[in-house]
Amino acid sequence: MTSSKKHTPPVVLSAETLKGRQSVRATFRLPGEIIALLGLAASQLGLKQKSIFDQLFEDEQALEKAAASAKGCQTLKNGRRPKTFVLSRKSLLSLNIIAQRENVPRDLIVEFSIQRLLPVINAEQEKHQEREKIYNETIKHLRQGRIILQRAAGRLGEDDQLYEIFQGIVNQYEEKFREMNGIIEKGREIGNMAITVSEDQETTPGA
Repeated sequence: MTSSKKHTPPVVLSAETLKGRQSVRATFRLPGEIIALLGLAASQLGLKQKSIFDQLFEDEQALEKAAASAKGCQTLKNGRRPKTFVLSRKSLLSLNIIAQRENVPRDLIVEFSIQRLLPVINAEQEKHQEREKIYNETIKHLRQGRIILQRAAGRLGEDDQLYEIFQGIVNQYEEKFREMNGIIEKGREIGNMAITVSEDQETTPGA
């Protein structure tokens, strides 16, 4: 009896494939808010900036869309600063090819590519707002628990079994509450941040 399962052939490695994953450094002149957007996305999603760059730049169709959006925009020096990033050789090669082919500055393609992170950040901001609501409800619940614990101490005494059990519940609640507080504090960075398109982009008439 033969097995009907089909085995996927192993991926064949090549020198070019391995070199494409090699890390390289590249410097781009970008608006401060775009640099902040990338850093914030990496921090909130728990990813390295290189991983985000690779996902943004290894997709040739996405790069072409970014280049199309960037056409007709002029890159002015005001409000921009150089920033060096680590990305894969393949990502940098794809970026260079699209920039040359579409005749669009690399910096603008990078900027419009990073702006693709905006919906992700907006979704995280909305989620953080919901976390804040739950967190505030939890504060009220914890305060009520502390009040009940104090009442139990006065009525039953701190050596009473029921008091000891409830004290353990409140202690555990407070421990988890501190963990929640850490998540909320971290999330406030994204909740308070507003990213807008840089004002140093000017649309060329007739472009």
